[in-house]
Amino acid sequence: MDESYDTVAIIRKEIFNFTDTYVINVKDPENALDALMFVFAIDAEKCTRNKRQNFLALSS
Repeated sequence: MDESYDTVAIIRKEIFNFTDTYVINVKDPENALDALMFVFAIDAEKCTRNKRQNFLALSS
């Protein structure tokens, strides 16, 4: 959402894929990079969390 509470992009994660696959529908092409960076941030946090959980499980 932007300042006027208008939808900037719709982002969804596809299921039934071997890898994480996201679909990004952007209303205004000028916001495409912002939407992509938002998805990168979410995915990076998820990867970091998974690595931390795997490390803790191995060290126990």
